[in-house]
Amino acid sequence: MELDMVEAGFEGTEKSSPDESFLEGDLGPRSKTSLRMHYEAQVAVIRKQLGNLEEIRGNLGLSQRKISQLLMVDPSSWTRWTRKGDEAPPHIWRALQWYLALNEKLPGLTPQYFISTSPQNLHEKALKELEVERQERTQDIDQLSLQMQQFQAEKSSLHSEISSLKKDLKFHKKMSIVILLLSLSWALILLLGKIL
Repeated sequence: MELDMVEAGFEGTEKSSPDESFLEGDLGPRSKTSLRMHYEAQVAVIRKQLGNLEEIRGNLGLSQRKISQLLMVDPSSWTRWTRKGDEAPPHIWRALQWYLALNEKLPGLTPQYFISTSPQNLHEKALKELEVERQERTQDIDQLSLQMQQFQAEKSSLHSEISSLKKDLKFHKKMSIVILLLSLSWALILLLGKIL
């Protein structure tokens, strides 16, 4: 009965004291802090770049059980985030972004490295794969260096040919002028010979 009177009192009155409005505001939806809104904006960017949680899981090549193990969450949490529409916390999105970046930058360092029971074997395997990749890149650099040397040799040969052609052109220009002058002088001599 006392409870009914209290409820009736709350329903019948406007917000008369700061304490009551505080309680009513507390019962409503939780307000977002600027930091929380910042995190949600970052999540939106990550989601736009990488896709939804299931797409990311597919890109990592993990089962739902394995991705839950990787993220250190209960598998029911993953199910809740993907099937029931609950939002995954921002740190989960950030961790997935880091795993994808690691997988891209260091192909040997896969998510299995973090969830394996034998990380030493995976570590050695990752090191071997990185060494093979390093050797391949070294070979590529050597081939490019050899091609650059060949281009330099061709360039210097072309420069010498161009300078030789320029000299020949100058010589031919001078010879053409001399021949033209000789022809004009002979024509003038012949013309003067006819006139005189």
